[in-house]
Amino acid sequence: MAAKAQRWVQHFGPVRAGALVGVVLAGGEGRRMGPGVLKPLRPLGGRPMVAHVVERLRPQVMDLVVVANDPLPGVRALKVPVIADPPDIQRAAAREGRRLGPLAGVLAGMEWTRKHHPHAGWILTAPADAPFLPLDLTVRLCGLMHVPEPDILMVRHGGRREHALAVWSVKLAGDLRRALLEEGVRRVDAFAERYVLAELAWPGGGAPFLNVNTPADLSAAADHLKKRGLAPARPRSRR
Repeated sequence: MAAKAQRWVQHFGPVRAGALVGVVLAGGEGRRMGPGVLKPLRPLGGRPMVAHVVERLRPQVMDLVVVANDPLPGVRALKVPVIADPPDIQRAAAREGRRLGPLAGVLAGMEWTRKHHPHAGWILTAPADAPFLPLDLTVRLCGLMHVPEPDILMVRHGGRREHALAVWSVKLAGDLRRALLEEGVRRVDAFAERYVLAELAWPGGGAPFLNVNTPADLSAAADHLKKRGLAPARPRSRR
């Protein structure tokens, strides 16, 4: 199936699969990037880095939302909703003097999806600092969602589990809220491993899941973009 999906992408463009809602996690503090422009808005190829993530993921999902705790004016031109962590999660973060990590963004995406797409059972999360996401990501992930379905499906690449790149059942929203607010759970693994967790081992190396965390990473991403001549993903025309 993977080879077939790859051939389709090469000839026709991004593949949309199933009733998935995309959730771009842009709420991190990005301390390793240093002071100045927020990490999701750092320029890459003349556009904010988050724009690359949105434009590669949007054609593959039924709808898309960005979760961010800081104003992201550069995202307005992308015409996607931008939401923050739920208010009670923000209050908990204020009490702790730190943000609660990617699980808070996952919860925000689940609750937004349940409100706006009540018949969608799954979200696909992706970090705002992964500008080279594969254009056949969703179809490969959905190909692994067999019966019995896992509650969470994560990508594994280069021997490492990509915690922020995963498919999540929105049925976990209530459990996740309790874990964050009542149990103090902050690590993605600590929550995910309570449930039926599966992995998609992505073949090969390269930069499909490159995380841009430092200025050096950003420079490497710019070099990769220039070398490969990568363009933003565009949906196929529908006739």
